[in-house]
Amino acid sequence: MITGSPSAEKTNKLKSKLKELENVTLNIAVTGTTGAGKSSFVNALRGLRNDDGRAAPTGTIETTMKPNMYLHPFMPNVKIWDLPGIGSPKFKAKKYLKDVKFNTYDFFLIVTSERFRENDIELATAIQKSNKLFYFIRTKIDNDVRAESQNKNFDEQTLLNNIREDCKSNLLKVGVPKIFLVSSFQLEKYDFQKLINTLEDELPENKRFALIQSLPIYSLEALAKKKKYFKKMIWLNAFAAGVGAMPPLPGLSVACDYGIMKNFFQQVSTSYGLSNAALEVLSERVNKPVEQLKSVMTSRFKDGVTDKVVLNMLSNPVIAVAKTLGTVMALLPGGALPAGGAAIISVHHLLNKGLNEMTEDTKKVLAASQLA
Repeated sequence: MITGSPSAEKTNKLKSKLKELENVTLNIAVTGTTGAGKSSFVNALRGLRNDDGRAAPTGTIETTMKPNMYLHPFMPNVKIWDLPGIGSPKFKAKKYLKDVKFNTYDFFLIVTSERFRENDIELATAIQKSNKLFYFIRTKIDNDVRAESQNKNFDEQTLLNNIREDCKSNLLKVGVPKIFLVSSFQLEKYDFQKLINTLEDELPENKRFALIQSLPIYSLEALAKKKKYFKKMIWLNAFAAGVGAMPPLPGLSVACDYGIMKNFFQQVSTSYGLSNAALEVLSERVNKPVEQLKSVMTSRFKDGVTDKVVLNMLSNPVIAVAKTLGTVMALLPGGALPAGGAAIISVHHLLNKGLNEMTEDTKKVLAASQLA
């Protein structure tokens, strides 16, 4: 059955929830010894090359003297902090955490390119006592593999296992350490995906979504993870757009708040790296012309998410409501839809269709850039 018309208050609550999820802030702290590749890792998390004008400065001498905050280039609510090095012989963890205002951060990534040292352990212990999440990142793994690959009987997996075990044996003071071997220049290799899976398990749900949305797409697995989160958001967007909808505009077949639909598609496009600005960054990263990357996109969104594209989606009969109503109602508590139920179903269908189209475009861009 279709229940009575909801109040404006209910509609506003749904829209407020969407806005809240969209604006969740995530603060990531990256710290470690000088020369360990902290700044390169910060840039990798932001999807930027080290020579990009927006990149954190890199170098073998300490270039970070105070906490430097770098906004995600396309999601300003995600902030990555490059913290000062911890290599000084006079290092004191408690003072360091106070100086860098440790309560600012959702979690810490402790970076080294060699063995973890006493200062790393002291810092991890102090973070642990403060009930904050922390993870050990062993960087420059690509350099280790390249150097060792010249040896007779070289086996990459054996090398990686040896490095991991060496790190573990040096970190026994902090219990069971979470160690991830990464290359800032090849995120698709080694343990970077394992790090993201671990963060996904341990961060609060709203922070998880912000993290997954913000990551550069470096593999089909990373793309699938993003799609999974956006699929979870479709019902909320469909209800917000369809509940209490006004009569459809002339020429449109569905009564809904199309601005919510457009915003959803813009979020997907940004997270998938399909905007012009993001494709330019990818073009520099993989050294391929941006026109070549754009040319493989075939969906209705290939030239961007515009009013025209969204209104065109709404201008045609989009779904046989009578055929799907029973299925949808079975998924809802009490089997009831609010007034505007047909609009909710139709918007859900369109959001899902648009998400699938952009996912296919992204797969093609990944193939063209030789990342997948």
